[in-house]
Amino acid sequence: MTTKTIAFHSSRGGTGKTVIASNLATIWANKGFKVALLDLDFRAPSLAGIFLKALKKQYNFWLNDFISGRCKIEQALIDVANEYELKGKLFLGLANPSIEAIRGTMDKSQAWEVSAVKRLFSMRNTLSKKMGVDYIILDTSPGLQYSSINAVVSSDIAIIVTTNDEIDLGGAKSLIKDLYVELDKKPVVLINKIFPETNSSIEAEEKKIINKIEKQLKSPVLATILCYCEVLKAKRTTLLALENPDHPFVKKLETIAKTLFLTNKLNFEA
Repeated sequence: MTTKTIAFHSSRGGTGKTVIASNLATIWANKGFKVALLDLDFRAPSLAGIFLKALKKQYNFWLNDFISGRCKIEQALIDVANEYELKGKLFLGLANPSIEAIRGTMDKSQAWEVSAVKRLFSMRNTLSKKMGVDYIILDTSPGLQYSSINAVVSSDIAIIVTTNDEIDLGGAKSLIKDLYVELDKKPVVLINKIFPETNSSIEAEEKKIINKIEKQLKSPVLATILCYCEVLKAKRTTLLALENPDHPFVKKLETIAKTLFLTNKLNFEA
């Protein structure tokens, strides 16, 4: 299959973007695919907190080091397939969670960011042609940070994760107007944590929400995911795709995985 690069984006934190990206990556890896999951949220790194088993391995370089030109992408990745007993490969590229590294990212110049996007495109080529990776998943920083813009530019499919909250939807609308339209990039929307009305069926309520948001954002909706208290309360290190594969949240992600497997960036264009 042709390598797909998928960026997960949001207007602000708290939409569930990272939980979705990490579980989706795990689902694909457990189906035998080669997956690279990269933390491009250099200002608030989170993948290192989820994949704690990865930090027990020898880890000489962070993804920050690759973006800054201090190492090759292969040196900034670790395969955690054995630790999580996956059938395929799961390469993690973790952002440095130290305060010093986060502060250093904030001080980067625009010229550095331009060179960073070039390295991202180079990385895509290496992961695809040299390492045979099937899916490259980019977990971006929320909003209009340079790292998130670079991720969107270098992706085949950009997914904006939002809740049905009006503030989140307003932020998603601004993202589409201020970034995606300017880049001539058509995103898809993933609506997370929805609360269906009790006086109607879940399917009917989901269709109602999808129609409303597609009109409001003028972008296609990839899927909706219900709000599950157990998902919200789960420990940061919980990978529900492995620990509870029959959970409705995981089943919905498997449906999303199939949709993305069968599609490409052209299928989502209006």
